[in-house]
Amino acid sequence: MGILMFTARVHDLIYQRSNVEYRLTKLTKKLRDLQQYAATIASGGISIGEMLNTPGSMMGRTMNYLSFAHNSSLQYMQQNAPYMQQMYMQQMQGQQQNAQQQQQYQAFIMRKLYEQGRDRAMQIETRNLKVEEERITQEKEKLEALGKSIEAELQAAKEGRDKGIKDMAPKYTFA
Repeated sequence: MGILMFTARVHDLIYQRSNVEYRLTKLTKKLRDLQQYAATIASGGISIGEMLNTPGSMMGRTMNYLSFAHNSSLQYMQQNAPYMQQMYMQQMQGQQQNAQQQQQYQAFIMRKLYEQGRDRAMQIETRNLKVEEERITQEKEKLEALGKSIEAELQAAKEGRDKGIKDMAPKYTFA
């Protein structure tokens, strides 16, 4: 009876080990994709070529980030543009400027505010990526520890099964 119990336990542990290895493989791929995406985001602007080189598993997140970054940049620009324009007008009081110079400076202000908004969006996404990377790393470490404990229990179950087989074997002695 002991052999059957140990054999069933060995089979169950092999299944558990396989399941843990599968989950570890998926987590490792997810972590690698996340790190590649984080490197793309950290470069600042995302070009079409960089977006096409993004792992497929991160394409949705990349599209969401681009949308978020654009919308938050526009909002940041629109919120801060009146203050910047007011400061510009105060500084330029009494100085003669033509309409073209004023328009160029207005465009410069808008572009810089948009870039600042993009930087803020990038910082937010970078923080979110760091948190997710830490979570995946912790989960991976837990699975690795579980895999080691399963492996140790599997060795013990195999030894118990082998000992049971050895004990059941007939013992012939020559007198």
